[in-house]
Amino acid sequence: MNTVIKIITDLIKYPQEQEWFEFKENWFKADELGEYISALANSAAILGKKEAYFVWGINDKTHEITGTTFDPNQDVNHEPLKHYLARQLNPDNNFLFEEDEMEGKHVVLLTIPAAKTVPLAYMNERYIRIGSSKEKIRKYPEKESFLFAVLRKGFPTVENTPSQYQNLTFEKLLIYYGAKGIRLNEKTFKKNLGFYTEDGRYNLLAQLLSDDSHFDQRVAIFSGKTKTDPLYSVREFGHQCLLYTLG
Repeated sequence: MNTVIKIITDLIKYPQEQEWFEFKENWFKADELGEYISALANSAAILGKKEAYFVWGINDKTHEITGTTFDPNQDVNHEPLKHYLARQLNPDNNFLFEEDEMEGKHVVLLTIPAAKTVPLAYMNERYIRIGSSKEKIRKYPEKESFLFAVLRKGFPTVENTPSQYQNLTFEKLLIYYGAKGIRLNEKTFKKNLGFYTEDGRYNLLAQLLSDDSHFDQRVAIFSGKTKTDPLYSVREFGHQCLLYTLG
């Protein structure tokens, strides 16, 4: 299975369109497509995706492979479509059109790299996806702020997000590893286990593995084998090293 077919096959498995990909059959409006490229690239960055996709030849409701007559090599006002779009995107985005056949039907895949250093704009306007809708991002200042934070610091993870608590201790973690026959070097284990953000603060990973994680873990027990059966009890754990809780 080649890359184009694999990507489309994976996308149509989703029950509905996501904010980082769009299905169309034969639809085409050049400037609106440019807006979609902006929206999909920015939404992909927010969601931690490396790429976004626009696919022609797929029904957006049923995800049936219908085929398409869309031609990515056509001209717009005597200018190649690819050049027309690229000229009005800022910053440059190395989008790529690819064509293939699925079930004997013509499909087109547009691969759009996620926004990197700054949000991607089309005709000086930045867009984003809200559900399956394309919107101007300035209408959603909190999402715009979050996008800038992601582009500046990277997608939030337990490693790059600082802990709210910086007076953490790790005695239980040392005991846990010791019980497993692993001796941690008390001078270097925090660095070796990746407990610091780039600016030297404890991160969320450190918080989760500290003596007081400040997180609750709840386990629901049902009287039968499914969640539709009556609830038997709820047990609450937490506020300690996560490895202790799970152990």
